Amino acid sequence: MTTLFNDTKYALRQLIKSPGFTAVAVLSLALGIGANTTIFSFLNAVLFRSLPVRNPHQLREISCAGNNVKTSFYSGGGAGSTRSGKHTFDSFPYPVYETFRDQASGFSDVFAFSQLHSLTAVTPFGAHTTGGMLVSGNFFSGYGASTLIGRPLTPEDDRPEANPVAVITYQAWQRYYGLDPDVLGRTVALNRNSFTIVGVLPRAYVAPALGDPVHFYLPMAAQSQLRPDFPLTSDIHWWLQIMARRSPGVKEAQAQASLAVLFDRFLQSSPDSMDQPEILMADASHGLLSQRRSMAGPLWAMQAAVGLVLLIACVNLAGLMLARGAARRHEMAVRAAIGAGRWRLIRQSLTESLVLSLGGAALGLVFAAWIKMAILGFLSGIGDNPGFDIRTDATVLAFTLATAFVVTFLFGLIPAWRAGRTNPSIGLQKAAGRAAPRLRLGKVLVAAQVGLSVLLVMAAGLFLQSLVNIYRVDTGFNIENLLVFRVNPAQAGYRDQELVGYYERVRQAIGDLPGVRSVSLSSLTLLRGSYASWAIEIDGRPSDQHLQSAQLVVNDGFFPDMGISLLSGREFTPSDRQGSAPVAVVNEAFSQSFFPDERCLGKTFRVGGTQYQIVGLCSDAKYNDVRRDVPPIMCFPYRQASPQRMTFAVRSILPAMSLVPAVRRLITNIDQNIPMEEVSTQKQVVKNAIMSERLFAGLCGTLAMLALALSCIGLYGLMAYSVARRTGELGIRMALGARPQDVARPVLREALVLAAIGVAVGMPAALLLTRLARSVFFGIEPHDPATIFGSIITLLAVALLAAWIPARRAAKTDPIEALRYE
Repeated sequence: MTTLFNDTKYALRQLIKSPGFTAVAVLSLALGIGANTTIFSFLNAVLFRSLPVRNPHQLREISCAGNNVKTSFYSGGGAGSTRSGKHTFDSFPYPVYETFRDQASGFSDVFAFSQLHSLTAVTPFGAHTTGGMLVSGNFFSGYGASTLIGRPLTPEDDRPEANPVAVITYQAWQRYYGLDPDVLGRTVALNRNSFTIVGVLPRAYVAPALGDPVHFYLPMAAQSQLRPDFPLTSDIHWWLQIMARRSPGVKEAQAQASLAVLFDRFLQSSPDSMDQPEILMADASHGLLSQRRSMAGPLWAMQAAVGLVLLIACVNLAGLMLARGAARRHEMAVRAAIGAGRWRLIRQSLTESLVLSLGGAALGLVFAAWIKMAILGFLSGIGDNPGFDIRTDATVLAFTLATAFVVTFLFGLIPAWRAGRTNPSIGLQKAAGRAAPRLRLGKVLVAAQVGLSVLLVMAAGLFLQSLVNIYRVDTGFNIENLLVFRVNPAQAGYRDQELVGYYERVRQAIGDLPGVRSVSLSSLTLLRGSYASWAIEIDGRPSDQHLQSAQLVVNDGFFPDMGISLLSGREFTPSDRQGSAPVAVVNEAFSQSFFPDERCLGKTFRVGGTQYQIVGLCSDAKYNDVRRDVPPIMCFPYRQASPQRMTFAVRSILPAMSLVPAVRRLITNIDQNIPMEEVSTQKQVVKNAIMSERLFAGLCGTLAMLALALSCIGLYGLMAYSVARRTGELGIRMALGARPQDVARPVLREALVLAAIGVAVGMPAALLLTRLARSVFFGIEPHDPATIFGSIITLLAVALLAAWIPARRAAKTDPIEALRYE
């Protein structure tokens, strides 16, 4: 321990004597370690950190798999497949849950839940759009979560005759009630249904499911008021997610077999069917595995990218350490001559590397906190209640410390091995008698560093070009100065023509605001990713063709207001209302798909038994995804459809968001129980729709710049050391008549050769890896010549920049001073 302490003190003294080298080394490691710690914090939260509940290792997620699955109504995830090729599903009908709860053996609790989206909550701070969850009465006891104040829901609350009660999250308590200590016993109106608050969950509480924030937990008995489309008694509505707590001492196979028997029995009596059914159980100690797996892929890809940057930093430092070790050869020779053994010299060198790594790790934790804040700010909304905790815990600290030890050996082992091979008889010779070390290994490391940088520079170029291509896509409608928001008057009790009357009042009031040019309505926000598809029937076509078309409900005037051209026929008018003949306007894709060789105007088709006549043909416009081709779209007049909620698109000559306060006041004055939802601009909607491309382009671009900076530092260090060690040689050449450019040219040429070798080695690997990731690029091929050429030019330019200062220094060598030094 005393020896280690002395080695550490000596290492600190040596590093303080070289502040420039120390600062570059620590900063390089801090950036690399900080980026790795950040991504690992997300991975840890998603895959490794246990839920903050009682005995999370006992929790199991229950799903099913089968072939030829026929379900009448399904709401949930799990559209993937098992290794045997069966389709997997993570939702069940309520009777299945009851059977599992009452008859399954091997479990202490079986509980169910289903997320509620876009609830309208009327609180003391006004009406808000929020999220909730219907849970079984034993949810909190089975899940193992307790309340901060009050009590959780119990089976007694989950009865039709029980008083409606709710448990709220800490975030809801803070946002909607200002942390009022008397919140218990107060009522909250959710979709016009009153619930009494009986408990508040702790701030650290985490829901079992990822997705939209959940603020209100309600008993399953409230299903008829909040989710009437999925009756509790129905065998054909698959909508509940089920988790269970395995009893201690019960084998996994035994518990799973009990569920399988019960599930087979249900399918035999159910109108829905499934061939070769199978019950699946997965560890749910980290939450629902099916959801977290979907997030794991991109996170592992990011971890690999930041790991590559850290590897480049290690290669860079290894080269700098070799150059520094060569400069300290005389010092090492003296230490060896007075008795320091080979392992003693290796240990001292590794101790210096470890001090640098620990300093980089400490600073990296600070950088990680900043990077996490930046990512959370970029991912708008996730910071509110992401469903997982990304705080730095013991696991993240252990990862950071382990990373510091690993990088110590990555960049410090070769310099330490070189230090251990010091020969005192050679190292103690006078400077004049020593030849400058050729640093062949250092040159190999620099070339390797450039080769690794090629991967990130190529990826960054492809992602950036993909992003540019997406921004250049013609959406088919005008997105300029467009404020968009949604309202849901159905949750405030409006029905049928009352909905149309409400929309008209809001539209008229907003249209009278100064600066407003037009107000349009549609059932979906364009390019937000929502999708509504319906089966259609066309007279004379075989019924087994399974024709599908996207649906959009719009107001009269929608097409000219949005900048969508009407190619033929007419648009909707106020006379297209309930009681009049059902009509539709279709787009070009619809006409080409279903009436390719004939004029579509006047043709009819059926949707859900209702016959519609095509009265207009409009141009194609992007519907739900800017990346995909325009699908067939059928548009219906909202006066005939009476949709429960609509999106308003307000076009103005003023900045779009400047209208929000006035519009909010108008909507509150018309009905204070209806809040504005999803308030944004159409441009921001487009940006959010391509968030993954923006995130990857920004991340890869940043990592590529960091890799280039590290490569520049490594190449500069090698060239600067080479010039410094050749001062005498350069002085002699200048004294013999060499011109400055004759001295500088070999330095620049050597740097370009090293960079060219790195590019030649790294480019094939970059092309191979980017080809494997072809699916994530848009409008560009991995072997795009412009990207390849640009990457090569960028790396060669960085090499010239790194060698410019050493070459300039060599060109200004004073022969007299150089010879005096020699």
